[in-house]
Amino acid sequence: MAKIDVVCAHCDGTKAVVRNGKAPSGLQRYLCRDCKHSFQTEFIYNANQSGTHERIIDMAMNGAGVRDTGRVLNTSPNTVSRHFKKLSPQQVTSHPFEKARVELLCDMDEQWSFVGNKRNQRWLFYAWEPGFKRVITHAFGRRAESTLQSLLRLLEPYSFSFYCTDNWSPYTSHLPENHHVIGKLFTQRIERNNLTLRTRLKRLARKTICFSRSEELHDKVISEFISRTHYQRV
Repeated sequence: MAKIDVVCAHCDGTKAVVRNGKAPSGLQRYLCRDCKHSFQTEFIYNANQSGTHERIIDMAMNGAGVRDTGRVLNTSPNTVSRHFKKLSPQQVTSHPFEKARVELLCDMDEQWSFVGNKRNQRWLFYAWEPGFKRVITHAFGRRAESTLQSLLRLLEPYSFSFYCTDNWSPYTSHLPENHHVIGKLFTQRIERNNLTLRTRLKRLARKTICFSRSEELHDKVISEFISRTHYQRV
């Protein structure tokens, strides 16, 4: 008779796994005597299945909204939102650009969105290095000097030859004049990345009703996309 080893969901062991009664749903539970954890391999509710968190985040990173994801995975939209709340993405790249033996350029721009309604604007400020084609750091807030200052504090470890921005006046006030280049002609590369963000993330699309209702979820989903795409070292 064929035998199938049950793999522990916590330590990946198989030799110390034994049956441990049944859950209230009637499904079999197991106990790993090595790590002392109890677990199940089958669940009635789809959200409890192994790998669900990764599938929810992957769908969000590819343009799916909360309700889209719930319909595809047969889970509640509230469950999808709870998985987003568990995210803790980076705000600064892990690539050692500050140690790079090249002259770094910095394109800086801000991208408009809203949470709940259009009166509650939520802006994404970020710095883009065109040579490496990567976001270096980002910050969220109102379109105000305080948000720009938060971004600049995150950029302190880096040394840039030039900063390229549009003609928004706070840039002129906070960036060194002899290293500051102003004009849309010099921000085309970061503007192109803005289009990528709006295309890939549903809550940033211009013509949609799938806007964010929570600033926390709005910031975390966008940050997770930036973190996965630009910050993590391969």
